Amino acid sequence: MISAGDSIYLFVKATINPNNKPLPFIVQDSILLTTNGNKQSIQLQAYGQNAVFINASSITTHTLWTNDLPYIINGTITVRNNSSLTISPGAKIYFHTDASLNIDGRLIANGQSDKPILFCSDRLETIFADVPGQWKGINFKRTGTGLFNYATIKNASVGIISDSLSGNANPKLIIINSIVKNMQIAGYIGYHSELIALNNLFYNCGNYLLYGVGGGIYNLKQNTFAGFNINFPRKTAALTFSDYQSAKMANSLNLNLTNNIIWGILNNELEIEKKTNAINQVNILNNLIKTANNSYSNNGNILNLNPDFIAPSLENFELSNTSPALRKGIDLSTDVYFSDYLNRDLKNTMRVFPSSLGCLEKK
Repeated sequence: MISAGDSIYLFVKATINPNNKPLPFIVQDSILLTTNGNKQSIQLQAYGQNAVFINASSITTHTLWTNDLPYIINGTITVRNNSSLTISPGAKIYFHTDASLNIDGRLIANGQSDKPILFCSDRLETIFADVPGQWKGINFKRTGTGLFNYATIKNASVGIISDSLSGNANPKLIIINSIVKNMQIAGYIGYHSELIALNNLFYNCGNYLLYGVGGGIYNLKQNTFAGFNINFPRKTAALTFSDYQSAKMANSLNLNLTNNIIWGILNNELEIEKKTNAINQVNILNNLIKTANNSYSNNGNILNLNPDFIAPSLENFELSNTSPALRKGIDLSTDVYFSDYLNRDLKNTMRVFPSSLGCLEKK
């Protein structure tokens, strides 16, 4: 008996048997009610999608993750040494709370401009779309190497951690045509490590967009580093490098910054620290930089002129028609990575030199 003016809540749980269908689906049903002789029908809808669920485990062979179904990671997945994980274009990798991916072997996440690879939290509600710190991140260990091409990595504590140099002539880590955003601590942290980064967009990270300490090798060209912090009261330069990490970890720093945009909310968004007697090689050519260090004013660099992004608050980092970054890029047509990556921008637009600075060429 429900008295006049009272109400009742009905909680309905949908249990749907899995199948191999790749597309999201809708399950419909109804509840029939009879009150005071009047019949009512309450329509119900449940949305779902099949997925591949992987709990904490190790990958010990050469493994392929396809784009047929999304992957849900719970716990830590480790790609062991002498093994590899290849991720197909268009694949979606979702991480549960505190989940992570550790690489002792090789990770190949080679997406396409129309089929990017997604690494993010498994909370897909709109309210969680930009919440940082929902999973731990991707860690490259001493023997680990990797490639990201056309990937989006978002909403972790640290997007990528890399803790060493390459053990051979091949690069430790290459990140190309990718978006790294909404990290609680940093987009990338390197401890005496090696990174080649081309045509990427990094933004909205708690302390650093890119943090390389203990020396290392960093080759960064045609990237947009936008330190606009929607979620964080950041106090550290968006890009910070140092030859020092600790008394036991101090090495030379080899840094190449070419044709990048390094901008943000602070007066100084590029910090290069020299704390040891290590011989550092630093080349800073044709970048637009927000900085308090006037020594960067030579070599074609542009200091403290707003790049005039179209709408950074709406995550649109394309350049306006009046941007000082237009047609200021040095010619990279002889670069070893030009024919494979640098001849086009993040949106696959042909790059013509002198290029626009950053990852997006002005059409």
